[in-house]
Amino acid sequence: MAWEKGEVELYLFLIFPVLKADGVYGAAALLLAFATMVLVLFALFAWRSPDDTKPERGTSVGGVIMIGPIPIVLGSDRRTTIIALILALVVLMIIILLLVQ
Repeated sequence: MAWEKGEVELYLFLIFPVLKADGVYGAAALLLAFATMVLVLFALFAWRSPDDTKPERGTSVGGVIMIGPIPIVLGSDRRTTIIALILALVVLMIIILLLVQ
């Protein structure tokens, strides 16, 4: 929404992308992106076990790579893959609903 209203501009400084935001939607977009980066960094450090021991039960991981509207779903077991697929479809539907307006 902010991009469509012209409240966000993208520049390249050498090879680094730089975003400039004006208005409420632009500020919200930048704050959301910053909060996401902080949460990802926090999650990387918080999930480490303190004494580097293996957990007693098996761990499963999954993820989604969105290339345009096409989700590529990855998972270590069937249950995690299905959960990641459902979440990817929900995100895809939200994106479609936001773009249709």
